[in-house]
Amino acid sequence: MNVRQLIFLAIFPLVGGSSLAADVTLVPADMTGKWVNGVKQDCGSSAAKYVTFRDNGTLETGRGTAPRSVGFWSTKDNDITLHLLVAPSTSDASNVFYRGRYTYSYETAEVLEASEGVIEIITGTTGNIERSTFTRCD
Repeated sequence: MNVRQLIFLAIFPLVGGSSLAADVTLVPADMTGKWVNGVKQDCGSSAAKYVTFRDNGTLETGRGTAPRSVGFWSTKDNDITLHLLVAPSTSDASNVFYRGRYTYSYETAEVLEASEGVIEIITGTTGNIERSTFTRCD
């Protein structure tokens, strides 16, 4: 899995497309903490993809306990915007001139539903939209 796929699966990208979300107003204070892609039992899994939102506007993403990227986050209405510095990966099949280098990624996601400890999000672009569930770990 390359860096871009990991970010798409772990961090909620939505790059264009029509809106499928109802009006959800995100409160940044409610977003802080560690979230895992899956159910609460996945919080301790070494294979689970996670994102940790901090109250100072920074974040960390990764798998298990291994960080993969760091950056900044913000919310507006039902959108989450991420600015990420992504670490190089030995499995990354990107252009040979960029292999082994850190990369920048800008991602935006739309939250479909938010309840205490669970958020439903959509990922992808028009024609390739996927719904995912993230659960609060702490």
